[in-house]
Amino acid sequence: MSTLPHAYRALDPKPFTGTPMRGGSTVALCGPWASTCQRNPAKTGACEVDWIAGTVTQLDRPTSDEQLVEAVLSVDMAAIDVPLGWPDAFIDAVVAHRDRRGWPPIAAEPPEDRLPLRYRTTDLLTRSSGAQPLSVSSDLIGVAAMRGARIQHLLEKAGVAVDRSGTSGRLVEVYPAAALRRWGLSSTKYKGSANADACRTLASELAAGCGPLSAAAATCLDGCDDDGLDAFVCANVAKASLGGQTTRPGPEHVEIARHEGWIHVPTVDLATIIGAA
Repeated sequence: MSTLPHAYRALDPKPFTGTPMRGGSTVALCGPWASTCQRNPAKTGACEVDWIAGTVTQLDRPTSDEQLVEAVLSVDMAAIDVPLGWPDAFIDAVVAHRDRRGWPPIAAEPPEDRLPLRYRTTDLLTRSSGAQPLSVSSDLIGVAAMRGARIQHLLEKAGVAVDRSGTSGRLVEVYPAAALRRWGLSSTKYKGSANADACRTLASELAAGCGPLSAAAATCLDGCDDDGLDAFVCANVAKASLGGQTTRPGPEHVEIARHEGWIHVPTVDLATIIGAA
């Protein structure tokens, strides 16, 4: 879809060139979604990979919602590190509580009875694989989901249909920690200034696994913070989703995924994603 070499050309990015790739361009939008800092555009990482030109670009910060939407409009696939929806059971419970219809009966005993209210179907399935996505209804990431909902609204106003399941359209939900685990890399203790050394080490390991894109990735990730690193991870998962190389909802989960969102986790290693057409 995109004929632009860089989704953020108008924002004066600093592109880095490596070996030419094939497969269009992807962009990822990430931030420290579990903290109040996520409301600050200066803390939102965004990265574009142009697989034809072999370039990796970090968007200059701060980044507004409108600028992020502009980026999505100019690429083949975008990934966002934020829940695209809330648990259906949570929404039903809150509406029933508002309307004084009681609290929906749940067979399980506390605290297990709250699991379907706290976690989406995709969260529970992802947690079963060892990753630990936060609860969009009971953790601070819920504030980030509000921003994510606004971005979805702006995209739809711009003519981009958003399928929260990620089975169609050009937006997928990604959880960087789950992707890093799948690739055999560290998925914890690289966040924040106190873990800057660990973040640099992880960035080097990540770039080394990028095959023909390694030089461009290493240059782009040099000195980046954890949000920039997460954004690069998500951009690669966006490409994987284009090639059908991510976990997708089965027939029994498609409908609820279109309400709640669905975490796309790569099913292949990083080198396979980058080398895929």
